[in-house]
Amino acid sequence: MRRLSAGVATLCLSIVSIGCGEGSTPDAQAKPASTTSASSPNAASASAAAAATSSEAPAAHERQVYFGDLHVHSSWSMDAYASGVRVGPEEAYRYARGEAIPHISGQPIQLAGPPLDFMALTDHAEYLGVIAATQEPVHPLHAAGLFRQWIGNDPRAARWAWRQIMNSFGRREGFPAFIADDVVRPAWQELIALADRHDEPGVFTAFVAYEYTSNPNFQNLHRNVIFKGPSVAARPFSSMDSANPEDLWRWMDATRAEGDDLLAIPHNSNGSNGLMFARVKSDGSAIDRVWIDQRIRNEPLVEVMQIKGQSETRPSLSPNDEWAAFEVTPWRTINPAFASEARGSYARDALLAGLQFHESLGRNPYALGMVGSTDGHNASSPFEEANYTGKIGRSDGTPEARLAGSSDPKANPLANVGLFWGAAAGLAGIWSDANTRADLFDAMRRRETFSTSGPRIRVRFFAGWDLEAQDAGGDHARAGYARGVPMGGELSARGRKGNDEAGAPTFLLAALKDPLEANLERIQIVKGWLEGDEPRERVYDIACGDGAAPGPGTHRCPNEAGPPDLTSCALDASFGASEFDAWWRDPEFDPAQRAFYYVRVLQVPTCRWSTWDAIRQGAPMPQWVPLTIQERAITSPIWIEPSRDSNG
Repeated sequence: MRRLSAGVATLCLSIVSIGCGEGSTPDAQAKPASTTSASSPNAASASAAAAATSSEAPAAHERQVYFGDLHVHSSWSMDAYASGVRVGPEEAYRYARGEAIPHISGQPIQLAGPPLDFMALTDHAEYLGVIAATQEPVHPLHAAGLFRQWIGNDPRAARWAWRQIMNSFGRREGFPAFIADDVVRPAWQELIALADRHDEPGVFTAFVAYEYTSNPNFQNLHRNVIFKGPSVAARPFSSMDSANPEDLWRWMDATRAEGDDLLAIPHNSNGSNGLMFARVKSDGSAIDRVWIDQRIRNEPLVEVMQIKGQSETRPSLSPNDEWAAFEVTPWRTINPAFASEARGSYARDALLAGLQFHESLGRNPYALGMVGSTDGHNASSPFEEANYTGKIGRSDGTPEARLAGSSDPKANPLANVGLFWGAAAGLAGIWSDANTRADLFDAMRRRETFSTSGPRIRVRFFAGWDLEAQDAGGDHARAGYARGVPMGGELSARGRKGNDEAGAPTFLLAALKDPLEANLERIQIVKGWLEGDEPRERVYDIACGDGAAPGPGTHRCPNEAGPPDLTSCALDASFGASEFDAWWRDPEFDPAQRAFYYVRVLQVPTCRWSTWDAIRQGAPMPQWVPLTIQERAITSPIWIEPSRDSNG
């Protein structure tokens, strides 16, 4: 990786940097990156575009990073249409590709940064096609009484009609005319054709996709279903077919056997009330190996960053993680009236539970890779804090509406449905051989993915038994792939050398700031392991943005960045690094313990969208949401299989 700013300290970015004098410890080192590395995350993408049409796949160390949104809705989703959104699927692709599109505010909206590399339009399967059908004067639904009342001029009749529609969602009993084949199938075929038209290998990838929206008693069991190619089912499986995700997996297995591969990505597990990563099956029976195999075959990833709150962890689960309170939305889905049980609702907790299942059953149902996405319902991806245009239509489509809603949610929980409590977020980063459906999908399958809360922070992570300090800052990708495994991989302790310290796993981790964003404050490794049968976790600071060394006892950087100027949101660019490149060995490794490790990169604090809105409107600062946000990136884990283990 090359430097983006000359003023950043370049020699001592970790516990001890090579050549930093006496007092060195072998546990972690960082040094300046090479300026000529072909594997740098900010390398030109021309070679990747050429590889997309080449018959010879590139070497693993030549993989490039691509950023996109795997969770976007348009007016074809009933909830978006109900909130006044009238921009459709075509506009969603235009926005992702950098164009301006109409918005309910009356002002056009457009990405402030570069176009996305890929997108999945995930309109809800539930009542898919109803909106499109009612726009056709010759279609029977155009004159349907319930729909005409809903969009009519009588507010009382409109509210009554919408309650009937929503109640049918809750009962999972769709109105027959709304779920008929002649409504669903034409819309589904149009979405497939639209994705095919916008899919441009090597330039922009458009996945065929949809959202499965199971929401029993406001408990979020939503999944985004992503297809590898265009050979897909005749109609999507929705929660009106079954609200049980296990039935979705069975349908996916059958669909895969007859067409292209597909996977499902759970999202907003933070609002699942403990059901997303439960310790039992949906019927309350014990989890077994068949269930585990089916789940991990269909759900290798989880969306951990999103507008409706992050799903990495929260303070009640990780009390010793000082950064666990980031954008916590602790209620079910979008209803603050109902708290969401923390256990079973967050990815780190699920990763720890997965270790326990692997220990007892020889399989891990929660070996999950990480991605982020937005859940934007305006045919757009609102992941930029300084360019936030709301999640869904009139509810939060203007600064006035957003600031009016950022009050105490307990004061009026049904009116404040939580739309104002989420930050602009997030993006999926994928390390792929090329920007094509097949290559990106294969990368998701192998979990070589990471999540960001919005900024395009580029992060890489490798583990091995003989990765060396001098590999950091050089061609770390070549070394990482040749002598280790990347994020999402598994490393067997049976391959370690001896029983001394040299047998501990070694890690290469690197991060590069988004050139349009603030500097990086620190880079960390989050470790989870089993001590006996008990799960444990620890966060290690590996490199500090001011060049200081993390304390050997605390494993914490001694300094942290201050907040931006809250009158202008101006940053102090003197603090932080543009880049980290580090090597680390776990000083507390026990080869008998099952463990996972993942990287978290923290950016210098910046203004949250709510603060930007208040400054631009000349309004008081909101009192019930944070004024600043510490943006971040989170990688997929690497799992360490203990040397004593002989399970499959």
